[in-house]
Amino acid sequence: MSSDTARVAVVAGADEATGREIARQLAGHGLVVYLGAPDTERGRAAASELRARGADVRFLHLDVTDEASAEFAAMRLDAEVGRLHVLVNHAGSAHPPGAPGGTRAGQARRAYESRVLGVIAVTDALLPLLRRADAARIVNIGGPAAAPAGATLAYGAAEAALRAVTEAYADELRGTAVSVTVTVTDGARVPGTSAIPDIELTIP
Repeated sequence: MSSDTARVAVVAGADEATGREIARQLAGHGLVVYLGAPDTERGRAAASELRARGADVRFLHLDVTDEASAEFAAMRLDAEVGRLHVLVNHAGSAHPPGAPGGTRAGQARRAYESRVLGVIAVTDALLPLLRRADAARIVNIGGPAAAPAGATLAYGAAEAALRAVTEAYADELRGTAVSVTVTVTDGARVPGTSAIPDIELTIP
């Protein structure tokens, strides 16, 4: 299937094991997948590994903490494929354990930059491309709504904010061809990864 007719997906944070597996499964369903990663070497290596298995996966430089990076990624996608069917926001989904009282402000700031502000930056940059598809979906990968034992204050606060952001986009896009959901990771699908969602849920 050519890029002119194929469905297209972007997976942010796909240089990590879970994101790479999401990219692999989407490609297995026939999508052209742009593997978004901030580190060029790691991203290209992950994309090359998946292409060696026959998947149509392309490296996309995407640093979710940098709005300019998201905008440049959107410009490249516009030039190469012109539309987008699936956006998976996975970057920054892990948080180190620790008591709430021991959480540093900088730790919370980093969690918000990737899990909340990063989702907003990437979604806003790519939304015009999603609107061009006949059916599209934004999937924000979240952890358990109830913070796991030992989780930091930063984890709980960022996860709650992610859900609020998701609900806001869902309200805005209700009645359009773009749906928005949070997929909670369950940790049961890929050995060595923290979690992997049901990939069928990400395909419109």
